[in-house]
Amino acid sequence: MKFSRIAVGVIAFSVVAGIAAFFAGCSKNEDISDEFARISSQEVSNMDANSSGMISSGGTPKLVSGVATASDTVTYDLTIHPFSLDSTDSCYIRTATLTCSDGFERVRVDTLTFFGATGKLWHPTLATVDSIHHVRHVKRDKGGNELNITVDMHSTLNPIQGQSGAYTHVKNGTITGTYDGENAITGTITDVTRNYVSGHWQLFPQSGSIIAKFPRRDYEIDFLGLGVVKLTITNNSTGKTKVVTITVDQQ
Repeated sequence: MKFSRIAVGVIAFSVVAGIAAFFAGCSKNEDISDEFARISSQEVSNMDANSSGMISSGGTPKLVSGVATASDTVTYDLTIHPFSLDSTDSCYIRTATLTCSDGFERVRVDTLTFFGATGKLWHPTLATVDSIHHVRHVKRDKGGNELNITVDMHSTLNPIQGQSGAYTHVKNGTITGTYDGENAITGTITDVTRNYVSGHWQLFPQSGSIIAKFPRRDYEIDFLGLGVVKLTITNNSTGKTKVVTITVDQQ
């Protein structure tokens, strides 16, 4: 299967921000790395909403399931089995299955394990969680072509000294993926930091980096604070590098 063309010139994705990916520019010859970048950005960004949201709400996840019609010709059947406690491993597991009438299928499995001073926690809260292990496996299939992505993140949660009720969340992890059984992506998430202050998570990370390596392009995202992110794209065929600085309105 040949992926459809997408705008790629500028891409910035956040592991911990809970915001959408940014795309701009034009690419006439889209390749597998572009699609992986788009999908990976969506998955790792969405993961943060799960882990941060659960500890903010005391382990009370939302339930969403049903059928939505996207157009007159394509229908989407989305079934979500909400986070439930696996008492054997003391972790939360959620499965989401999306089936489309055009043959596209996606299965997403999240496993969340929370740790505190006494070990694994069944009812995580900001006050009790010390660290989190979040693994997401996504399988996408259309026309017999299968794309697999795994994001494995470990993070720590610590009180901010001198600020009552404020916490800092630091994430580290890896991204791996295959397309039809062939390795297609390796990536690292390093010290991506986001704070919880005045009852809210910061909209954008204040520091840290993400590196994602694809067969044709490498992406490096550096969070510089105050909503500023630097994106470096390297074309592995030509050796050319493009650097883009993006400022995100945090209001």
